[in-house]
Amino acid sequence: MDVLVILCIGLIAFVVYRMATKQPIIPEQFKFWKNNETTLAAKKGLEEKLAKKSKSTKKNEVHYVEQEPNVFEELIDEIVDINFTMIRCVNYRYVMMAEVVPCNYYLRSQAEQEAIDSSFESWLATLNYQATVYIHNKFIDLSEQLDEMKRNMTEQRDMPLNALKYGAAVVKDLEDWQNKSPRYETKRYLLFSYEVKTSSIKVQDGEDFEQVAMEKAYNELMRRMSNASNQLQAANMFVEPLAHDGIVEVLYHTFNRRKALTAKFKNVKEEEQMSLYVTADQTDSRVTLTKEKISAVNESA
Repeated sequence: MDVLVILCIGLIAFVVYRMATKQPIIPEQFKFWKNNETTLAAKKGLEEKLAKKSKSTKKNEVHYVEQEPNVFEELIDEIVDINFTMIRCVNYRYVMMAEVVPCNYYLRSQAEQEAIDSSFESWLATLNYQATVYIHNKFIDLSEQLDEMKRNMTEQRDMPLNALKYGAAVVKDLEDWQNKSPRYETKRYLLFSYEVKTSSIKVQDGEDFEQVAMEKAYNELMRRMSNASNQLQAANMFVEPLAHDGIVEVLYHTFNRRKALTAKFKNVKEEEQMSLYVTADQTDSRVTLTKEKISAVNESA
């Protein structure tokens, strides 16, 4: 018994000594399994297996080639015209756009949130056609509201002086708030597209093929729009179809994010600045009048 105790104490002392001197606990000459034939063969087989696996993974590996981003204008290459409250694209594809006014989901009760989820999911279940959600961030423009406030302050003759000072301070604060840093608002749109198959169009005598195709696309897209409006209205989301000017305004803000703050779409439309573009359609009478004015200016010069 004493011998076992002495052996245990000696073993512990040996382990402590080897650890203190930072040497392996078992000396190299006692590691007989390290250099025997079985261990070496197993090690060699494992290395060969790993080498084959690495070669196969290298063969199957697909190298990612980073592509240059496309120019943003290429997104509208397919657009032919905007008429009949639709965007007409190539191959007789038509797109109808609607603005969606959302509800504040997180301020609703649990029962109201479940009702909203149910209405939205039921609308999604009816979709057997393409519907796209477009999220558009545009700069907040308070110029119309500020102009209205200024107009009211100048027209109201009986407004107290303190009220005028308060209104002027509010207008100044809002202008500073808008100009100090970019402020954005999020607009949400639904896009429905429909491609008219030319083989399904039957044109009678005297009818225009383009007009018949446009009417068919309009009826189908309005059906989809009405379905979305009825289903989402139960979820307190209102779908408002965009007319011609609404679609053009969305595109105008998309391509002129900062410029749209100063050159507003409403002013551009009212001042007929769109006619400065050579692609704008002009009537014959307007072209004739413009030529007469140009010739008159040249003669006077």
